[in-house]
Amino acid sequence: MKKEVNAIDAEVMDLLSGYSWPGNVRELENVIERAVALATTPTIGVDQLPDHLCNLTIETYRSSGDAIPTMEEQEKHYIEWVLQKTDGNKTQAAKIMGIDRVSLWRKLKRYGWDES
Repeated sequence: MKKEVNAIDAEVMDLLSGYSWPGNVRELENVIERAVALATTPTIGVDQLPDHLCNLTIETYRSSGDAIPTMEEQEKHYIEWVLQKTDGNKTQAAKIMGIDRVSLWRKLKRYGWDES
């Protein structure tokens, strides 16, 4: 782009490091290219990042009671949570979980959840 952009603000690096990068390296490359295109100074700042990177939230899961949940209980809860976040989109949920759609389907069947 023939721009003299040669630095990234520390806050931007923190945001980039804290993001999960579901699109992998290509998504990171696109974000950096966009930031360079929008940059008006030699340093990439937060203003050049997409909104979804600047507004990251952290969600935690806490179990109730003193019992430590089993791995299966944790997996069930996680699958349910991801499906809720994706409005039931199983393809997107499987991608987020890092499994293929067939593996998700098998887990849903094993846990007795309706596939529809």
